[in-house]
Amino acid sequence: MDPMLDRVRAANPASETEFAGRANFDALELAPRKRHLRRWLTIPALSAIIAALVVFPNATPQASEVLKRATQAIAVDDDGILYARSDVQWGPTGGAPAGTQSREVWVQGDSAMRWREVGGNEEVFRVGKGITRRSPDGELRIERDMRMVPNEVFRAGGLLREAQTGTDVDLEETDDAYVLTWREKSGPPHWPTIEMTMWIDKETYEPLRFTDHSFGKDFEGKPFDQTYTEKIVEFKTLPDTPENRRLLTLQ
Repeated sequence: MDPMLDRVRAANPASETEFAGRANFDALELAPRKRHLRRWLTIPALSAIIAALVVFPNATPQASEVLKRATQAIAVDDDGILYARSDVQWGPTGGAPAGTQSREVWVQGDSAMRWREVGGNEEVFRVGKGITRRSPDGELRIERDMRMVPNEVFRAGGLLREAQTGTDVDLEETDDAYVLTWREKSGPPHWPTIEMTMWIDKETYEPLRFTDHSFGKDFEGKPFDQTYTEKIVEFKTLPDTPENRRLLTLQ
C-alpha cells in the first residue's frame, strides 16, 4: 500500500466514469472502490491532462508528436502481452523513503492482467473470472465481482489519447529523454497540488520514470508533501504464444 497517497486519494478519488471508453488495457473499468485497489490508482484525477502543445527547439519533434509516439509505444492489443518491471518508492519529498517495492506486471489488452510484488503478494485478473489473489504465505482468495486497474505508467497512453483542453504541459529534454510535466486536478476541501512528471525515452518513446509529487493539506487539513516515484527497469511487448500466456496465470 502507498500510505501517503491514501491521504490525497481521500480528497478526490477517481470515479468509474473516468475509465469509460478507453481502449486496450486502459479500458479496464475501475472496480467498486476498495482499499486494496489503491495501489493501482496512484493518479487521483484522470480527466483533463494535456492542452497546450509546446513546440520543441529545432531538430526535435513537436510535443504532439512526442505524445503520439509515446502512446504508440505502450499500446498493445489482445495479440500481444505488455510486460514491465519497475522499482517504486514513496515518502516525504526530499526525505528518506517511507516504503519501497519492486513489482512486475503483465497486461493483455483488456482481457487479462497479472501483478506481482517481488517477495510479496500476487494478483491475476481475467475477464469473467474476476481477481485471484495469493498472499506470501500461499493463501488464495477469489473476488469475481472485481476488475483490476493497471498502474499509472500503463494508463499513460489512455491519458494522453483522452487529453482534454484546459491543462498545460511543460516539455523539456535531457540527453536521453523527453520530460513531460503537468498538474492534475485535485479536490475539496483543501485542493492540494498534484504535479506529475513522466520521462520518455528519446529513441524508443517508452516510459523511463514517473513521479507524483503531491503537497498542500490533506482531507483532515493536515499539511503534507509527498512524492511517489516509479522507475521502469524493463519494458517490452511479448508475442501472444502459449508459453507467454502462462505468464498471465499464478505461477
